[in-house]
Amino acid sequence: MFIFYLLTIFAALPIVAYILAQRTPNKGLIFGSSLIVLVICLFIFISKFAVIGSVEKQVLNNKIFDEIYVDSSISAGYLKELENILDEDEIKNWLVGLISKSIDLNKLKSAESLIAFSEKFFVSNNEKLIFYNLYSVLRDKKFPEFKDSSFEISPDSLYPCSIRNGEINLYIMNGPEIPIAKREFTNKDGILLNNLDSLLPGYDLASAYLNKETIELNIKINCLDDQQIFYVQNPIVLDQNKPFNSYKIGLNEWFKNSQEL
Repeated sequence: MFIFYLLTIFAALPIVAYILAQRTPNKGLIFGSSLIVLVICLFIFISKFAVIGSVEKQVLNNKIFDEIYVDSSISAGYLKELENILDEDEIKNWLVGLISKSIDLNKLKSAESLIAFSEKFFVSNNEKLIFYNLYSVLRDKKFPEFKDSSFEISPDSLYPCSIRNGEINLYIMNGPEIPIAKREFTNKDGILLNNLDSLLPGYDLASAYLNKETIELNIKINCLDDQQIFYVQNPIVLDQNKPFNSYKIGLNEWFKNSQEL
């Protein structure tokens, strides 16, 4: 910006000298025309409606898309430039658009590099949900066979009483105390959990399968007749060769508890 001011001063010197000369005709016309040109230049370069910044952003956008179209990891220089010329909200909007477009075009290498770069910008809870949604969409695109991952409590499982209602939670062993799947049920038939039963997009059954995790089954039932509560809490090693697992609960696995877990 300093260079622009300096160039403006030097460009104006001949005009000022011409106007101040004693025998210069049409001084008013020259002065008025010069003032109009200067105002236009100021509008283009430094007003809030300046187009130069927009051009710079468009050029950067084109350079990034050139790399997306060949499915290349986005250059560190372009990402640094993106940080320099965009404000914080613009960066987030750009990244959401660029990642979504990369996934739509099946340019997953580009999408992965943008996802890795993006995480630091999405810090609030709502922003993290946006980020994890993008991550899960990318993961499902890359590993479509795990998009519909599920876990079933076998209908052949044995129960200590007739069920009034119950709740099942699946956790990553030694992981965060956030279930990868959670569901309430009212009968023993059809207790099936899938990726949609997660509390956090991307932290779900597919994630457990892909990372070859051992999960902890935590299931609790309230008995219909006598108000008793029973629960099962067992580690389960998943079969990572398929996106579906079933577990049969034996009668001896139930523990009685008069308090809620």
